[in-house]
Amino acid sequence: MDEKAQLGTIAGILLLVFILIGAVSASIIITDTPMTSEEDLTNMTNEIVDELCSYLQIKQIVGKYQTIQGQQRINKIAILIKPFVSQNIDLTHMTLELNDGENYQILFFNGTAGSIRSQSLFEHHLWESLTNESYGLLSTIDNDNSIVDAHMINENTDMAFIIIKLPENKAMTQDTQLVVTIRPSPGIGRTVTIEAPLPIKNIVTLYE
Repeated sequence: MDEKAQLGTIAGILLLVFILIGAVSASIIITDTPMTSEEDLTNMTNEIVDELCSYLQIKQIVGKYQTIQGQQRINKIAILIKPFVSQNIDLTHMTLELNDGENYQILFFNGTAGSIRSQSLFEHHLWESLTNESYGLLSTIDNDNSIVDAHMINENTDMAFIIIKLPENKAMTQDTQLVVTIRPSPGIGRTVTIEAPLPIKNIVTLYE
């Protein structure tokens, strides 16, 4: 995503923040009842801001071709994420949705996180802990180690790979597509469609 697109997305999010806050305030003023308090308004406003500010960017998606059942297939996929703003985002409540047109699956955090500095991306030992129902985290930039220690993104400079391992019978072959949705909680979901390119090299870019 280029800088103009990023600025446009950020501007759109901020505009939504102001619109929703205004809508909440207006609805409370119009329907003024004894049940409505300043504390209720503050809580609702904070929930809206948290929801919109917890948006995660997908900076890049890479995959690795391997020979599976005599065919070149991608079963290891790494998704590089980064927040728009400095905000506490609890990654343990984040889910990952995969849709290949035939199967729809939700993956959950398996409780393991590491740093990519200790090993190369696709050879990291964390891959061994993954199951067909889970994903793991590999931090790339994390000044206070919040991703590894607390499974939390808390600065807009934090970056981490979400790593997933597809079952062998569902691994991607050339030209097949996979719809990936990241859903932080709270936060706005982010959906991208990736397609397996010609396997002329082992590690391929699926999205950037």
